[in-house]
Amino acid sequence: MEEFFERIRRRMKELIDELSEEFERTSIMWTPDGILEPLVSFNEYPDKYEVIVDLPYADLNALSITIKHGKLIIECSLRREIRFERWGAYREVKFHRYRTMVKIPDDADIDNMAVEKDEYKRVIRIILPKKRI
Repeated sequence: MEEFFERIRRRMKELIDELSEEFERTSIMWTPDGILEPLVSFNEYPDKYEVIVDLPYADLNALSITIKHGKLIIECSLRREIRFERWGAYREVKFHRYRTMVKIPDDADIDNMAVEKDEYKRVIRIILPKKRI
């Protein structure tokens, strides 16, 4: 009987470890204080890197892109507050801005970064040329 319970304990530990690993891989895409993480696409080309950020309902005039500790920090206010009732465990959540961070490769030329805005689609495209060696 002891061997049976030991097998169950081992299997439960394996399941808990798997669940913990999965939880660590999953990023939180919003915070209860009203910040959403936008969808981001990172592409590498032979001569540049491209970051595409989807910012629906954003006020692109309030867009802020900074570089700190090798990361692009992208922030933008929403044109108006978005409210969801009964959002998971919360009764109501109000969103008012976007925020995300993207790691920049070491060979990206941040001094020649270019930003393109698509006001209609509310998408921004950040182009980082690669440094010439």
